[in-house]
Amino acid sequence: MNCEMSETRMRILQLLKMRANMTVGQLTDALHISQMGVRQHLAILEAEGLVEHHQEKQGRGRPPYVYQLTDQANSLFPTTYANFAVGLMHEVAKFNGPGFINKVFRGRMKAQLEAYQLRLEGKTLCERVKELARIRDEEGYMAHFDENTDDYVLIEHNCPIAVIAQEYPHVCEIELALFRQSLGAKIVREEHLMQGSHRCCYRIPKSTE
Repeated sequence: MNCEMSETRMRILQLLKMRANMTVGQLTDALHISQMGVRQHLAILEAEGLVEHHQEKQGRGRPPYVYQLTDQANSLFPTTYANFAVGLMHEVAKFNGPGFINKVFRGRMKAQLEAYQLRLEGKTLCERVKELARIRDEEGYMAHFDENTDDYVLIEHNCPIAVIAQEYPHVCEIELALFRQSLGAKIVREEHLMQGSHRCCYRIPKSTE
């Protein structure tokens, strides 16, 4: 992110990235500063084209204003030079055919699988999901582990390869296969950034242990 941006505004952007729509009150509670302070920071971020707001209907009373990131703000988060990679893949496809790109993705998945398994080997399913979340967080996916009565949950708030996935959607299915093979478990993707959600959410039933 921009090193010249204040720490508070950077934190606001991170919160909106992870939680999507948030009200001034919610941001105030999360940041532990006054509502006036939050509004001032939001005004600056809106002027910079990084944040936008709208009213959200929710039953009776005046709809609250909720804030969310703009596409411009999303570009501040890790992308791993995705645009450059897409350009290279287009050139490769010209000379080798579109099917070759799929081979490239699968080759990359094989290498990732080997690297992941080195860190997951010998662990329980719970430990594997936790470690996978750590790995993905290190790779820029803003990932974390959660758990409920029946499932383990892997959540990713950022997609460093979003530009690639938009051009080659099957990379998401290859990624899902990578998770299944890495964990040796059933995985259900319940939310998907590429389908309009603000995050990717994967549920791993404990019954597969």
